[in-house]
Amino acid sequence: MKTIMSFLFVLVLSISSYAQEKNITPQNKLQADIKNGTVTLYVLSGIVSSATPADKGFLEKYNVKYHDFGCVIPENIDYYREYNLLVLQYLKKKFGTKWEKDVRKNILGSKEWKTKK
Repeated sequence: MKTIMSFLFVLVLSISSYAQEKNITPQNKLQADIKNGTVTLYVLSGIVSSATPADKGFLEKYNVKYHDFGCVIPENIDYYREYNLLVLQYLKKKFGTKWEKDVRKNILGSKEWKTKK
């Protein structure tokens, strides 16, 4: 368990360092991800992943994926929250609101999204 946590910590640091080094804004990242078909929603779930069979259908239907940070809070959490809010806007523009009932409730920025609607 300690090894897994260490690995996740290093992974999160390397991702956040890469984004900061390249000065990639959430807007630029989303545009590139849309183009590459790699749109991602970032999740904080705790020690145990909370993925469900319904998640697979959502991911396939809307061509997004989830990245679960587990219980490790990324250093630049606001970056991922802002990115998620942009992804949610993108999904609304592309698919209307039908996806909202199926998206995971623990994605970063979900509370802000609900208040902005």
